[in-house]
Amino acid sequence: MPNNKRPNGRGPNRRRVRAVTEAVGSKSRAAAAFIVNAVSCGESLSDAIPKYCAQFALDERDSSFVKEIAYGTLRHRRLLMGTLKPMFDHKINERNRIVQSLLFTALYQIVYMRVPPHAVVAASVSACGECGRKAFAPMVNAILRRFLREGATVVHSTNDAIEFSFPDWLYEHLLKAYGEKGCRDILRASNEKAPLFLRVENSKISTADFLQKLKEAEIEVTPLSEQMAKDSPSTVLLEKALNVNDIPGFKDGLCTVQDISAQLAAPLLDLGTDKLAVLDCCCAPGGKTAHILDLNPQAQVMAVDSDEHRLEQAKDTLSRLGRSDSAEFLVWDAQKLEEMPIPEAIAAQDTKACFDRILVDAPCSGTGVIRRHPDIKWLRRAKDIESLVAIQSRILDAAFARLKVGGILLYTTCSILPDENDAQIKAFLERHKDAQLLPFTIGGVECQTLQRLPSQDQGDGFFYARVRKVEA
Repeated sequence: MPNNKRPNGRGPNRRRVRAVTEAVGSKSRAAAAFIVNAVSCGESLSDAIPKYCAQFALDERDSSFVKEIAYGTLRHRRLLMGTLKPMFDHKINERNRIVQSLLFTALYQIVYMRVPPHAVVAASVSACGECGRKAFAPMVNAILRRFLREGATVVHSTNDAIEFSFPDWLYEHLLKAYGEKGCRDILRASNEKAPLFLRVENSKISTADFLQKLKEAEIEVTPLSEQMAKDSPSTVLLEKALNVNDIPGFKDGLCTVQDISAQLAAPLLDLGTDKLAVLDCCCAPGGKTAHILDLNPQAQVMAVDSDEHRLEQAKDTLSRLGRSDSAEFLVWDAQKLEEMPIPEAIAAQDTKACFDRILVDAPCSGTGVIRRHPDIKWLRRAKDIESLVAIQSRILDAAFARLKVGGILLYTTCSILPDENDAQIKAFLERHKDAQLLPFTIGGVECQTLQRLPSQDQGDGFFYARVRKVEA
């Protein structure tokens, strides 16, 4: 039953609030506010979005709308915060932070989305009730109307950390590593919407034949550069993102979603066609595991991950691609590989150093994929980097101990911070005299290691280094 008490005793406001109680889109706005607020409290977007879309019983269309609002608000949160602050003269306690998040999402819609301002105001005021904060409806109404009267523009800043909405600590790390121009390019690219890349399962269908399927379905693609098409022949870039279930062959396992930077990893393992024993140390969500098996269906793959839920995602990925019987899955902490049980088919080769190829796609800061996961900006802390570097170091040491002499270990991250990448590999080589850096060629250039930055060839930020184990 609606609460008909006056929020503050003022008649006109009472009538206005009651008039928009049933405003269209109020549930969507409330869901978006809850999601943004959840990230502020330390929850990831991947967890918050399905939770609150389900809580408000949103259909697929409304859920997509909510996702756009939440992602965009988090991309520009600091700039929106600076814009809102002069208009927000109320003290908000922790329990009512949802109101602030609701206002952030409203400003984002007005400035960055093609949503009529009056609809944003009406739905946002109505959403106060959906958020359990109906008493704040007059205040939300007043702030948004003032914002519209004053031009409905964000307050820009000469401080790049504020202008591009990055936390100071991360901005300073990037500035130190890449200089002012390089840093600004990274910040700008990280706030872009990421494109949709597909990887074609070339062991099942050629890229040319798959492109023909897309053409017949009237799905347009963006041509890759000649060099990228050569380096990653299974890659397809769609002109516009669309529901994966509308992509021909997706349900049949002919393709999968995978960024081009991630697609460059598996080929660096030099998998050939022999029956190699391959360890994928941190395999979830399974994209690179599947790519390994596409490149070499004969490979004996052991895929491990410490997160049971994410490992299930990897299993689902391989199941859809028809490869669920081609890998052994195990919930295991890759820092403790020396204690890991090995399948008989692999263990029979050796009791310890039994893998021909090892992929260490290490847990990292994720700073190269912020455009896909803008919550990373607000969930990561400066102190996390030192902890992550230590974890990466332990995984590398544990994995290398499992590698055969002559075998190849590939180290990758989706980070753009030197501490996790070049500095990590340099320290590893100093610890292991039987590890030899193995150069590779990407983009027509021979590399000792390679750091790709966000939006390079439209891909994510990514790091690659590979080593061969030699006789000590």
